[in-house]
Formats: sequence, C-alpha cells, structure tokens
Amino acid sequence: MISYPVVTLSPRDYDAVLFDLDDVLAKTANGHAGAWKQLFDNYFQQHDVLAGKPSVPFDIDADYARYLDCNSRCAGVRAFLKSRGIQLPIGTPDDGPEVLSQNAFGKLEGRYFLQHLKERGVDLYDASVQLVRKLRTLNIKTAVVSSADNCTAVLEAAGITQLFDVQMDCLDVDGTGPSGKPESDAWWEAVRRLGTHPSRVVVVTRSIVGIEAGHGRRFGCVIGVDRGGRAQELRDAGADVVVTDLSQVQATAEPPPEWSLAFTGFEPAHEGVRETLCTLGNGYFATRAAAPWTVADDVHYPGTYLACGYNRLRTEISGRVVENEDLVNLPNWLELKFRIGAEDWFDIRNVKLLSFRQELDLRRGMLFRRISFEHGEGRRSTLNERRFISMRNRHLGALELTLTADNWSTLITVRSAIDARIVNGGAKLYRKFNNKHIEPLDGQVVGKDCVMMNVRTSQSHLNVTIAARTHALVNSKILDLPRRAIIEPGYIGQEFSLDLARGEPLLLSKVAALYTSRDLAISECGFEALNAISRAGTFDKLVADHELTWKHLWERFDVCIEPADPSFKLNVSMLLRFNMFHLLQAVSPNSIGLDIGVPARGWTGEGYQGHTFWDELFIFPFFNYRLPEITRSLLMYRYRRLDEARAAAAAAGYKGAMFPWQSGSDGSEETQAFNLNPRSQHWVPDNSYLQRHVGSAIAYNVWQYFQVTHDAEFLHSYGAELIFDIARFWSSIAKFNYERGRFEIHGVLGPDEFHDGYPGSAIPGINNNAYTNVMAVWVLCRAQDVLRLLSEIRRSELTTQLDLTAGEIARWGDISRKMYIPFHDEGIISQFEGYEKLSELDWDAYRARYSNIQRLDLILEGEGDSANRYKVSKQPDTLMLFYLFSAEEFTELFSGLGYPIENATIPRNVSYYTSRSSDGSTLSRAVNAWVLARSDRARSMRFFVQALQSDVADIQGGTTAEGVHLGAMAGTVDLVQRVWTGIEIKGDVLRLNPKLPNDIQRLDMRIRYRGHSIDLGLDHNALTLRVHAGVASPISLCVNDHAYELESGTTRVFELTHLEADGTPEEISAQTPS
Repeated sequence: MISYPVVTLSPRDYDAVLFDLDDVLAKTANGHAGAWKQLFDNYFQQHDVLAGKPSVPFDIDADYARYLDCNSRCAGVRAFLKSRGIQLPIGTPDDGPEVLSQNAFGKLEGRYFLQHLKERGVDLYDASVQLVRKLRTLNIKTAVVSSADNCTAVLEAAGITQLFDVQMDCLDVDGTGPSGKPESDAWWEAVRRLGTHPSRVVVVTRSIVGIEAGHGRRFGCVIGVDRGGRAQELRDAGADVVVTDLSQVQATAEPPPEWSLAFTGFEPAHEGVRETLCTLGNGYFATRAAAPWTVADDVHYPGTYLACGYNRLRTEISGRVVENEDLVNLPNWLELKFRIGAEDWFDIRNVKLLSFRQELDLRRGMLFRRISFEHGEGRRSTLNERRFISMRNRHLGALELTLTADNWSTLITVRSAIDARIVNGGAKLYRKFNNKHIEPLDGQVVGKDCVMMNVRTSQSHLNVTIAARTHALVNSKILDLPRRAIIEPGYIGQEFSLDLARGEPLLLSKVAALYTSRDLAISECGFEALNAISRAGTFDKLVADHELTWKHLWERFDVCIEPADPSFKLNVSMLLRFNMFHLLQAVSPNSIGLDIGVPARGWTGEGYQGHTFWDELFIFPFFNYRLPEITRSLLMYRYRRLDEARAAAAAAGYKGAMFPWQSGSDGSEETQAFNLNPRSQHWVPDNSYLQRHVGSAIAYNVWQYFQVTHDAEFLHSYGAELIFDIARFWSSIAKFNYERGRFEIHGVLGPDEFHDGYPGSAIPGINNNAYTNVMAVWVLCRAQDVLRLLSEIRRSELTTQLDLTAGEIARWGDISRKMYIPFHDEGIISQFEGYEKLSELDWDAYRARYSNIQRLDLILEGEGDSANRYKVSKQPDTLMLFYLFSAEEFTELFSGLGYPIENATIPRNVSYYTSRSSDGSTLSRAVNAWVLARSDRARSMRFFVQALQSDVADIQGGTTAEGVHLGAMAGTVDLVQRVWTGIEIKGDVLRLNPKLPNDIQRLDMRIRYRGHSIDLGLDHNALTLRVHAGVASPISLCVNDHAYELESGTTRVFELTHLEADGTPEEISAQTPS
C-alpha cells in the first residue's frame, strides 16, 4: 500500500479522527452493490412486466459506481431510478418493504446487505486498520460513521468494534441537527459525543456528504479517500488532502520526514505506481524499483532505460501499418533471487508477510526495503535491500540483499542473472504494437563471479553491454563458492548454494556496469563494461562516492520551505524534494555532453514512448537558476535536429524550422497518425502534431537561458540560429488578411489539445489560436533583438548562411505589430477564432455521470460526440500567456499589437478559462497555481498542493505506473523559485518582487545568476541575499522596483514589511565579509 507521508496526524495537532465505514475501513462495496442489484432486479421484473417492456437488469459495474456508490441511500435511489425514467416519493423513515418509496428501498437494501454480511463476512483495508491502531497508541480518539444502519454489524463481523470510542449510523440522528440532513449531521454528532473541538478533529471519508460536512464545519483536517478516479470531485467538495489509501496518512508524535518517501505493506494493485515513484537514475540510465526477484507480470514491471535509447518497429493493426519509435526496455540486470531449502524461489506473494517497509531516501538517492516473513513450517526470515544508481559513475548501478535466518538453519540457493528476454510492455496503449526491440548477441560468464550480456536494438543498431559482479558474504568475508552457469538464449546467470545457520545473515552484493556503442572515449562497450566492473570498489565504497555526489547536488538545488503552521496538512518539503529528485535523475551533470532531450515522463517508464514534447518549457528554469550547463546541453539536442526541422518545414511548404510535437532520436515527427480510445475502442486521428507552438517553446527556452547566464557564446554559435529559423517559420506560416489588415495563422492546435478542428469539419486544425499567435509575435520580437545583440561579423555570417534578407526581417517587424488576436465577451481573449460560437458543457451532469472527467475528449468521443463542439479544455491554453509573461510583458505585447489591455483583463480571463477546464493534464494545476498566485492566493495554494501530488497520488488514475510527469514536477518547483520570490530578468536586471503565501513562513534556496552563487532567504518580513565570493562582475538588482548593485562576497537584507515614505524597501543591513 502506498505509504509516503502525504499527511501526518500528530497528537500535537489533533485529538480525534472520524472514519467513514464503507470502503474506507471495510471493503463493503461488493456487498452493497450485490444488495442493490438484488433489490432493483426484483423491482424491475415487476415494474417492467406491468409496463409491458423487457426488464433491464441492474448493472453492478456501471449503475452502482455511477449512481449509488458514495451517495446517500435516498439520493442514490433517486438518481438511479431517474436514469430509468422512474420517480418514487421520498417516503418516511417508517416505510416498510411493501411501500414503494426511496426510504423503503434504502431499508430493504440494508436488509439484503446484512444477509450478504452474514453469509460472506467482510474484509478490511489493512492500512486503514493499522492507522486506527496507531492513532490509539498515540491517545488520539477514534470514531466511525456509517451512511447506512449497519455500523455495529459490520464492525462486529470484522472484529474491530473495540477500536472505536464512538460508532454512528446516520439513523442515529433525526435530521434536526445543524444541516437538517442525517448523513451530514452524523459527523457533527460524532464530534459532540467524543467531546472534542471540531478544529482538533480529522474527517476521513470517501463520501461527498462527509467531505462537505467536515469542510463546512471547519474540522481540523478533511481527508478524502479516492478509490476510483474521484479525486477532483473530492477536492472540489472541500477535501484538504486526497489519498488513494490510508497508508498515505502517517500517525506519529514526531515531525513528518522531509527526506524520505516511505511505503508500508504490500499491495499488488499499487506496485506499478510504486516502482515508478522509486525509480533510481543518474541522467544516463535509470532502473525502475521492481524487486530483484520479480519478473514482468500483471503486478511487477522491471525496466532499465538508457537516456534517449530508442528503436523503431512497425506493426499492422486494423489494416494499418503503424510505425513507432520507443524508448527501449534494456536487459534486466536486477535479477538476484534465492530459495530456502527445497522451497520454490522466493516470491513475496507466496509467503506470510509479517512486516514490509520500502523507503526512497531522497537525500542519498537510495532505495531500501525491509521485509519480515514466515514460510515453510514456521520459519521466520528477515530480508533487507539497499540499491542505488551511481551519481558519481554514470555507468554503474548496484544492489545488496541481506537475508537473515531468524529461527532456522538450512541450505540456501542463490541465482544472479541478466535477462535479455525483454519486451516493451509497460504502457497499456502500446501493448498491441510489436514490442521486441532488443536482439541478444551473446551472454557469457567472465571469471568466477561476473556475467555479461551483449544485445543490439533491432533497427537503430545500438549495441548495449551489461556486466554484473555478484559477491556472497557471511561475517563480512567474501565466500569462494562453486558456481553453476545458467546459459539460455537471451539469459545468462550463475547459481551457488551454501548452508545458512540460525541467526546468520547472508549478504549478497551485485554491481552492474552498462555501456553502449554510443558512449564517448571507449574502445568497445563490452570491453569497457568488464573494465568498469574489475575497477569498481566494494558496495560500501561505491555508496560513499554516490552519497557525496548527491550531497553536492542538494547543496545547489535544495529548496527549503517552512510552513507557517506546523500542522500544515501536506508534507510540502518532502513532496517538493521528491519532485526535484526525479528532475535530477532525468537530467544531471552526467547528462552534460550527451545527445539527449528531456522526455515528458523522464526515464521512469514507457509512457509517451519516452518522447520529448514541450515540457522542457517547464523544466529548464529549474536548471537555469542552478546548473545552467545542463540546460545548455539539452538545448543542443534541439540544435542538432535543426536540419530535420528545416526539412519538415520545407516539406509542409514553409521556410525556417518546424520542430515536431513529439521528438525522439533524430528529430522527426513521432506523433502517431491514430490513437486508440480505450473507452470506445475506436481508432481516432491524432492531430496533435499540429501543435506548432513547440517551436516557440524552444525559442523561449533559448532566450531564458541567455537571460539567466548571459552566455553570449552560446547565443552567437547556436541560439541565434535556432531563434532565427523558428522566426522564419512563423513568418512564412502567417498570412495577411486584407479585410482585417492583420496577419493570421491557420490550421494549428493550441496547448489545449481537445480542439483539433471545428465542429463537423473534416479538415484538422483551428485558426488564430491566441497562444500560438502571441508566441509567434514574441519569437519575431526576440529574433530582432538577437540580430542587434550579435556582432557584426556573426550577423553577416548568419544572414548570408540562412539567406535572410532585409525584406524578410522587415516582415518580422510588420507581423509583430499586426498579428490578429480574437476576443469575445468584453475582454475575454478567445482561445481561437470561433471559440465564442461553441456550446457550453453541462459540467455538473458529466461529473455526476462519470466522476473522473479529466479526459473529457475520450468520454465525448465514446458518446459519439466531440470536444470540438464545446467550450472545454484539457489544460491551460490562453492561460499559458499569463504563465510565461508577467503582467507588464503581456501588456507590452498586446499594446504593440494595438490591443489595449485593462487591469481586469488578466483576472477576468483566468476566471473564465479555469472554470472551463477538465484539468486532463498534470500541467494544469501547476499553471493554474501560477496564474492565480497574486490574485487569489488561497486558490493558488490549493492548485499547488494538488500539483505537488500529481504522481504520488496518481491523480490521473493509473498513468503514473507508466512514468512520472516531469513537467508538472518542475512546475511546482518553479512556482516556488520564481513566483513566490518574484524573480524576473529584464533589461539585464535581476528583479525580485517577493510575496510568500500566507501558509508559508520561510523559504531558503540557492540560485546561480551570471556567474554568481546567491543564497536567497525570504520570510514575510525580509529578503536576504548572500552572494558567495567569486570573480564575476557586479550585477544590477531591483527589489520591489528599486535599483541596487549586488557585488560578490556581500550580504544584503531588505525589510519588506516596513517601507520608507517613498515606498523603497528599507535595506536594514549590508555586509562585506572580511
């Protein structure tokens, strides 16, 4: 069960916790669904016969989930019968089973449920019960509330009655309480009976009624439990935190851990997510957190991925030949398994688990497991694992297993292997495609303790070698044991056996080296892998080097946040560090000089096939302000593919460079022609390749990197050429509308992605997407700036090389002043031309029908409808303008186009579009938090909290198992580093306009700016800047619109709360260390 401490409950903050009974503590859903089916099927047989029509049975999967689950009995009966065109009166609580009323049906369902309970009993959620027990050891009171009238019966059947101080059924209240609703008043009555103040009470429920009751009555914390894609609905109802399992709620008297993501218990359904979250990597390769004794099956998915290690395959599906380039799952080097005596190979699913804990140590970049289990005839064992992918030596990874015989002595057999019988099967959408990407070349045993596997990708012909050394130690001594080679096609391993005495620990150490034919400064990858293994030190020595490297990384990258209230409901510090951890595993100093991009899902899984999109727009600022050399290297990935982008533009009839929406190995367009809608099983055209705005994102990234670093050589040699060719593309795609006297861009898609055409049109694309048009204008403006920044020699070289004429440059200026931007409804920037003619969606109806409507486009397509008909969006589109540009920059852009902007324009547009988004992308919440940060800080904080949990809570309901979402992760960090501090660079001035949210007491971080390392400390009273000694020139600084000069080796403190008469921040100290 996922058990990272998203929220911590402490007796310092809370006196009591109220639990919902149904599907929070007890697994009652099947019993209730069966009871409702029995009731309604009996009713329909009589009702439909009398009506003279065939009887349609109650559908447990569809009808229960849609109408009755998480609903009060009467409300559920009313909603379901309405869907069948039937109305019944509410009735009275005294109605008997012979009465046709909502109350009578509710009572009858209760009778059927109790019959089911008597016959089959009830299962419990282990993590929930463990949490209750832990709370009671901390002297925190517990109560249970049921929306039915079976609380006592269920608790008795489960044997946990003694764990609760108060038990409440909704029928225990008469509806005369504060809300007049029994389902709501039951929670209030439980608090009254406990004798605690609501502010010291926690509500844990999966029902909307319970959430609203806790939120409305200002309970201390309201925790929503989402067991089926209803997270957003719970948040909208007022949940402070939404979890998928109560193992995510920690009860402790200690402060929550800030550097570890912990899991307790083993839950097969969550293993895919857990393996993604605990993936370890170093910017060169990464390995998922599958246990070393597992193979790919319906629970586990071992995966090792080389950064940008791609291969193409073709598949014939439904009469079409589909070509896909995928991030290749490489041979599994993890395999290290054992068997005790004559038992089968160890499998956690085949033993009795006594305890299980898994921890991702963010500070040290290590994964730990500790398992205590019972097997055989009462044999007890303890198993510990340590694992890391070396941040010091990018080619190395290692794991260590320690097996302790707690109460037995017998023969142990161990097998260590490398398995190349691997396919790509980690993403559901692509499982119908051909997936065997690697061809084993040879496997061999080398020396006494080493095995080696050589493979090659089938199309890209990338040679990969993995060599692994395995040692067995007892009492710290390496054992010299005879080994048996296991050689099979695509598989190489060794087995050995030894007698293990009672209480004796057996330590198994495995070190692996991964090299490819693409590596620099090597002779041959097999030779280098064996060399690396022979030179590798002990496991502990490798760990020490690895930990030191992480220590240095955190000194550069860490962001320390101190909540204003110690009982802040979310472990913000840990979650923010978790996001930074994954960013640093995707691209790190080890990535510098490699020809790699930064994929949307990192190297943690096969989602999006490992492709690079526009997410670098969100990711690069994290590196710009800390280790900009990484950004520079990643920008070279785009520069090296400039010729492919030029060819794509020419093939489409344009000038310049047209970069692909999805990029892989060579920069060609990797977007599929068709995608399968999993709801309807229809193959639908994928027109997302029309998102031409990806080129603007690349230009924006080049400019932002230059602004932070002032790396004139990069701009001179590479960046200018990128910006010019992207500007040329926009100039050539823009067409002049003589009637309007303005330029237009037709046939594109905006970031929204839901709208890939006009209603009923067979031609893909929409016209004059506001974001696309404005970004094109911005690129053209920056291209003119870059021309002025270049030396005369380089300017002449590039204009000649690119055949860039004075007339074309003049056209850039013309377009940048005359681009058309559509508006409607008094100041609302139309997402695209014709947007105002679309229909409004009945959001409430769709949320009631589907609960999770994040992918509203798939829902509508499954209904035979289309998102193209409605004012809906998957993610921010027009709002991206307020994400990328300050209010000042935004106003300047629009004023330059002849569109005057009022003060109310930005908040009006933010309100308009946030209310029309399904938030179907993890990026949505990060962007929404950003654009609301200064106008609606409370709402911004709610979006920020949701964005922080994008992957740890798997808010998209299953996508995290296929890889993390790096863009959203980076967006949360960037919000802290740039919005809360107000960092902006303009006119070669570092500007800060800090404003911490009320929920945050203090922020500390280190940034790198134009050769300076600057420690930034911020609270609600003062901003402190400490510039480390160095040789860089002084920098121009502006704090709250007042100018200063910041020199190396100085510390400046600016008081923010007490302003002088002229509004200048009072500088309360300035020091130069001796």
